[in-house]
Amino acid sequence: MKYLFTINLIIFCLLDTYSQDKKDFKISGGFSAGGELYDVSGIPERRSPYSYNVNGYVVFSYKDFSLPVSASYRDAQFSYDYTFNRFGITPTYKWIKLHLGWSNLNFSPYTYSGRPFYGIGIELTPGIFYFGAMAGKIRNPLAIRDTLVYGSSLVPSYDRKLKGIKVGLRKAKNKLELMAVKIEDDPESFEYPDNYTQTYGYQVLTPKENICIGLNGAITLFKRLDIYANTGVSAFTADRNDSLLITYGSEVPSFIKGIFQANTSSRITLAGDGGANFRFKGHKIGFKYRRVDPFYATLATNYFQNDLEQYTFILGTQFWKRKVRLDGQLGIEHNNLTKLRTNTTDRIIGNLNANINFSEKLQTSLQYSNFQTESVNEILQLNDTLRFVSSSNNYGLYTNYLIKKDSRQLTFNLFINYNTVRDQSEFEQIGDVNIFSAGLAHGYTFEENDLSLFPSINYNQYNYRGISQVRYGGGIKINKKFFDKRLSLSLGTNLFTNKYDGLNDGWSSNFALNTVFKVGRKSSLAFNNTYRIQNSTVNRSFREVRSVLRYNHRF
Repeated sequence: MKYLFTINLIIFCLLDTYSQDKKDFKISGGFSAGGELYDVSGIPERRSPYSYNVNGYVVFSYKDFSLPVSASYRDAQFSYDYTFNRFGITPTYKWIKLHLGWSNLNFSPYTYSGRPFYGIGIELTPGIFYFGAMAGKIRNPLAIRDTLVYGSSLVPSYDRKLKGIKVGLRKAKNKLELMAVKIEDDPESFEYPDNYTQTYGYQVLTPKENICIGLNGAITLFKRLDIYANTGVSAFTADRNDSLLITYGSEVPSFIKGIFQANTSSRITLAGDGGANFRFKGHKIGFKYRRVDPFYATLATNYFQNDLEQYTFILGTQFWKRKVRLDGQLGIEHNNLTKLRTNTTDRIIGNLNANINFSEKLQTSLQYSNFQTESVNEILQLNDTLRFVSSSNNYGLYTNYLIKKDSRQLTFNLFINYNTVRDQSEFEQIGDVNIFSAGLAHGYTFEENDLSLFPSINYNQYNYRGISQVRYGGGIKINKKFFDKRLSLSLGTNLFTNKYDGLNDGWSSNFALNTVFKVGRKSSLAFNNTYRIQNSTVNRSFREVRSVLRYNHRF
């Protein structure tokens, strides 16, 4: 509400301008509203039984000035669904942009990576100069993340405040940027209720604080050589209430204490990457180095893997009159940078993408990649913290074949995918997993009848912890348009047989009926329905229904 006066003043000025000069004044936007009904039997509810949402945007434009205004509201009543409303405007005039309400900026992957914030921000881009700043609040993900032990629940948490600034020089692909971000939880915004332990288990949430400083740079030389670097330093305090403070030495400037007071739960870590790419006649060679300290984390980025060091060579080339394109990376990676783990993993990493265009009708893509993922379920910080490290190999084959004659079109799509996951945790948790998937989809399109048919077959096999699960079957989807294409109807169904360690585990099926009716040139009404049946002898059988009605209008 504190922005309401400013918003009304701006809109009043725009409308006054509109009355004086209609030619340069434009208004565009869109609006949508919808509701959802959900019902399930046989298992606990996985969604709210009913919910609704409204969202829209309006863009006021006058010559070099534009004022986008967006708003959304959603209401759902269930454990891990939540009610929210968002409103934001981003007025722009030449090289000046304001952010009011809900918005986002993007500083760097190691400091602040574009997570939505609620507050105020500004971006100035006069010529080669860049200045960006923001202040407000960001949503604490602990409040909406599921736990692995207690299931889904909304956990009360601290209000999380955000401040940031970024300055730099930019020209074409060249840039030099310096940024700083401070995120802190407000200790006074949350108190443990009397029934907290009984309701949420033994989670202990603590107010956190984080200061990140980043430096990004890139330069292009001779129009062919690209050199870049991204770095970040994170000072992270896990518990602001910790009273055991760290005493700074005389070599530390006194103003540092006013910015960041470390305690025994604090840590300072580094992360960054850099490299170079050389491009010539459709080819590319390069090198990349990346290092992320153990436990590197920020409160303004999504989680990413840490405790690793990578050296990677990059190659891209094409031949056979550009019908074949190869892009790949090959390198080495190791963890345990501080030598505190009981084991160290050294491995060769890489990926390869091969795209082959045999003709206009036939295209094939071959893919291979191996990578490592590491996850921490951060909502529980003590005994319930589950951590695993895994390496994965992925092999893929994708082929498309197209035949088109007059107003008829025939397509074939084949895919084969094999994925292996190796559990490399110090204490095995999920074990090794092998996943094999294959499928063939066929499509008939009759343009003169506005009719399309898409039959398909699929096979999936999962092997883990000595258990084998197989799922195979097929389905069909039919699309048809009526009344001069004003009404679009889509009907789909599939049926799969399930096996568990060679034994029959019943079957599963899905039915979908989707309709879209064009009310006018800029308006449409959509009604989507899905019905799922799971008939199992090993797991729980259930039936699930979901219906969504939505109206859309643009102007």
